Amino acid sequence: MNAREFLEETGKLKKSVLAFRDIARITGKSSGYLRLFLYRLKQKRLIMEIEKGKYALPGTHPLLVASNAAFPSYISFLSAYSYYSLTTQMPGKALVVSTKSKKSISIGNYRIEFVKFPAKRAFGYKKEEFMGGYIFIAEKEKAVVDSLYLPEYCPIGETMQALGQGMDTAKLVDYALRMDSIVLIKRLGFLLEKNNIDIYEKVRRRINSRYDLLNPMKRKAGEKNKKWKIVVNEVV
Repeated sequence: MNAREFLEETGKLKKSVLAFRDIARITGKSSGYLRLFLYRLKQKRLIMEIEKGKYALPGTHPLLVASNAAFPSYISFLSAYSYYSLTTQMPGKALVVSTKSKKSISIGNYRIEFVKFPAKRAFGYKKEEFMGGYIFIAEKEKAVVDSLYLPEYCPIGETMQALGQGMDTAKLVDYALRMDSIVLIKRLGFLLEKNNIDIYEKVRRRINSRYDLLNPMKRKAGEKNKKWKIVVNEVV
């Protein structure tokens, strides 16, 4: 099989990320032959190795690689906000929730970072067609919940802005409760109240008496919100 035939067969698979076994199935050749074949393709820049044993064709959109490099996984945080046009920021990296620890991947100047979640918190995402392939991406509400669970991966101000753009409040509450994180529920309740939406009666039994930081990445000083037991250490 020559390079042209290989690329034609690869296109028929419609897979954004190819594992070594995928290429073996396409070519029907031994592993020794495949290593030489792949080396030659890389030398000609007809394929790129994104990590050991995984490949993509040049020009593949980084988001296609991001959500197909590990299973199960999905794009979330600020990357999902950008996809849904909930932010004006253009992130130079993709943030991907994965149930396994995984090293970051670089494609040119673009970086793909993986954030490990326990399996019980990896939910609320969907498969969508994108740029000739498909991606797995958080629903808008799950992207918000993920971002409030781990604010180090998305600025609180961006989440506040996203909440003002047509969210399903019932789904937000449901997802927040399923995440089983008290501080997440406090942050969500506080920010929703800023948008004139009160969910207190729906979640009050999950709120403890300890004060938690609105933004754990900033100084601890700030006004205490007695209702939500939040230290408001960032202006929103």
